[in-house]
Amino acid sequence: MSGITAVKKIIISGILLITLIVISMLIGNYELGLNDLGLILSDIFQGDLQAVENNPDWSVLYYIRLPRILIVVLVGAALSISGAAYQNIFRNPLVSPDILGVSAGAGLGVALGLLYSSGSMFYVYLIAFITGTAAVALTYWLSQLADGKNTMFMVLAGIVVSSLANALISLLKYLADPMQNLPGIVFYLMGGFSRSGWQEFYLLLPVVIVSLAIILFLRWQLNIFSLGEKEAAALGVDTEKIKLIVIIFSTIMVAAATAAAGQVSWIGLVIPHITRFIVGSNYKYYLPASALLGGFSLLLMDNLARTISGAEIPISIITALIGAPFFAYLLITKKESGWS
Repeated sequence: MSGITAVKKIIISGILLITLIVISMLIGNYELGLNDLGLILSDIFQGDLQAVENNPDWSVLYYIRLPRILIVVLVGAALSISGAAYQNIFRNPLVSPDILGVSAGAGLGVALGLLYSSGSMFYVYLIAFITGTAAVALTYWLSQLADGKNTMFMVLAGIVVSSLANALISLLKYLADPMQNLPGIVFYLMGGFSRSGWQEFYLLLPVVIVSLAIILFLRWQLNIFSLGEKEAAALGVDTEKIKLIVIIFSTIMVAAATAAAGQVSWIGLVIPHITRFIVGSNYKYYLPASALLGGFSLLLMDNLARTISGAEIPISIITALIGAPFFAYLLITKKESGWS
């Protein structure tokens, strides 16, 4: 696919994402219209800040919807980028960002934080981030003990660590107070953005931006990596170094996303396939497109989660109900998005 065509598709993806962000600001239990949004913008441009602050529409928009929308976009982008990078370095189209245990590890941190952090959400996020990154560090260490140059051993080590973390999560659920702590743990791990605020956004933004920039900086090495690890090494790419850098920064993104939103399934597996089918496999275009389409897709699903019923549905239910059938469609129709 030519670069000009890919750039046009990235621009269209960006326009669609911006349009969906505007629509997402307006929909919800508290209805807003374009006229209400226009009035707020008019007051801001005129410098009438007192009128803006006294407007209840502004309170709903700024303190509730806008931070949630931005966090959803960041989480979708982080999961999609991580999935795209992992599928490259592991040379496997079935790899998702949680393959090395980061989601299970962060989920364990969430359970620990909700039980022992005295209700401080900042410490819940911090513990989840630490345990998520520690889980991947343990996975990498185990793979090095077995056979550090074989990615299959790393995947198997990730399965071991994920199983261990999930077992510990189940133990904490069993020990948790069923009236006070257990519901919070269960609903948090099911994923959702109802807790999203500006604090979460400011914690997540630099992690995603820096990690994306570093992975995008390695785009040429990742393109060569697509030829295979041996071929890339023969062409002068330090495959172990590139692999380690991608794992570190993908882990940081997914750990931060899981800490902020709980476990969100399927986005990191399905969206890279869709992106590859649309813009091709050149990482110069593939990574930015993955970020945009990941943010768009998760925002669309979050809108469904908070509007199709009176009570908000956990986001992982929506992503699984949509992602699993779509991935089955890709398999059945053999549209392998560049992996054939």
